[in-house]
Amino acid sequence: MLKAERQAKILQEVRKNGFIQSEKLIEQFNVSHVTIRRDLIALADQNLIHLEHGGATSIDYLGGVAEPLYDTKVFVHSEAKSEMADAALELIKDGDILILDAGTTNFKLAEKLKAVKMNSLTVITSDLMVAKELSPHPNFSVNVLGGILRRSYYNVFGPFTEMILSKLKSNKVFLGFDGASITRGLSLNILEEVPVKQKMIDICDEVIAFGDSSKYGVEAPYNICGWESVHRVIVDNGISRDYINFFNEKNIICNVA
Repeated sequence: MLKAERQAKILQEVRKNGFIQSEKLIEQFNVSHVTIRRDLIALADQNLIHLEHGGATSIDYLGGVAEPLYDTKVFVHSEAKSEMADAALELIKDGDILILDAGTTNFKLAEKLKAVKMNSLTVITSDLMVAKELSPHPNFSVNVLGGILRRSYYNVFGPFTEMILSKLKSNKVFLGFDGASITRGLSLNILEEVPVKQKMIDICDEVIAFGDSSKYGVEAPYNICGWESVHRVIVDNGISRDYINFFNEKNIICNVA
């Protein structure tokens, strides 16, 4: 198992349980005490956990979520992201013009999409890793938005990004987010990225909220949009029944992977 993958799984365990013992992690991953200690320190240095005697505890962000570095984030909830990507593939048709928003869930979709045989597909993305993944496909036109590069996360934002988007049109956007709640809709931790996502919503015929169930019930600091802007939700089967009932009431299509 890669170090980044192991650290992502440790982070999931800490967030799930609130506290995790080092000895349990040693047994679970079959590695040394030194290795687990280094993993916990690496996560603590990113302000993702608190180190405690004999283990680690989760951090309360008052409804927000701390963001792991990209290489770790790829493996957080990786099984759910893979299942959601399969569900998303069923919605993508030959000739579509898609926006794949920044983030590791869309990166997982790009990994699977590049193996699909299509005569023509146009992909617009603010994520350099998504663009890199799709670029070898002979029948894909990959359009990378310009802008200010967010260090260590490989996506762009800013007025230039928003200006380019304002000149475009898309069939559908697979929109990433950090938090989703019934009262506030979709929200984000990074203020500068909110206008980019809002512009993506403006130019798309179909807005698809594309985030795993761990993000539901979370309210990040900056609001992207209310549920009236969302046409469809793709989520894993960890989503609560309350949200499924809410989507039915609001006539939002919910695809549970």
